[in-house]
Amino acid sequence: MPELIVKRKLRKRVEIAPGSRLEAEQREGEIIIRPLVPTKKPTDAIWGLVTRAGERNPKSLARDAIAIRKRIRN
Repeated sequence: MPELIVKRKLRKRVEIAPGSRLEAEQREGEIIIRPLVPTKKPTDAIWGLVTRAGERNPKSLARDAIAIRKRIRN
């Protein structure tokens, strides 16, 4: 895994520890680096991204998608 050295003073300011996982994004000629915050419930992270999902529970959407995938494979 690639490593990036962040000085202690900066790590303390942004509240990250040595070995923390980070994510990077390029925007307008700059590289933005921020702590990678793991999601306890991945379906909650995608809630609201799909417009056709409406108010359905993300877990039921995921279960339906898995069931469809299993039917297609068989």
